[in-house]
Amino acid sequence: MEPEELHREISKTPHCPIMDPELVSVLTDLCFQKENINPSDLLFVFGSNVKHKEIAGIIADLLDTEIIDKVIITGGVANFGGSYYHHKPESESIMSFIPEKKYKDKQIVLETVSKNTLENVVEARKVFCFDQVKTITFISHSYASTRAALTLKRFFPEVTLYCIPFPLPSDQQEFPVNRQLWSKTKYGQSLVLGEYLRLITYGKRGEFPIEDIQALLNQVHDHLMIKDS
Repeated sequence: MEPEELHREISKTPHCPIMDPELVSVLTDLCFQKENINPSDLLFVFGSNVKHKEIAGIIADLLDTEIIDKVIITGGVANFGGSYYHHKPESESIMSFIPEKKYKDKQIVLETVSKNTLENVVEARKVFCFDQVKTITFISHSYASTRAALTLKRFFPEVTLYCIPFPLPSDQQEFPVNRQLWSKTKYGQSLVLGEYLRLITYGKRGEFPIEDIQALLNQVHDHLMIKDS
């Protein structure tokens, strides 16, 4: 028997207004971190319910180039309504595409119980010691990369962060949800507007330092108010 579906606090793809170039620009700056790959003490992989093989490929490439030699892959079984459901933890699904024997000299840790971005970090701290970590490269869904960065910053304010944003597929194959192309589809627009709503909701309740993005949140709010007036 499958567990009961988890209810999403905020719709993954809410209804959104027609977006003009100015709104697209500010939402891009708000939600999407730019790619920045550097040698780091740790690779932190946020959970994902899709594209496990592709994420594993990125991890393997980084291990092969010796940019990192310690990895923590997070993600449990998050059965949200409207999402792909897997009986196996997301981290284990990603790890299943990584040849363990090839990287037996590397440290790869799995976290298997978290169900969201905040829990990814909270639960990771229970299975990995971050005391000596000064730099983190993280992999997250591209549209949620700002929230991922801010969540890490809450727990590790002195750590330098680098981002590898992972694009998601949209309903049009030629327009994945990434920094450059998200606004080309209604699905991408709706997904990013939902992320704006999550940044407000989760930030206000203290899941991450919302003051770091308050100016951008205000700009988006102002654009939306103009459209509604």
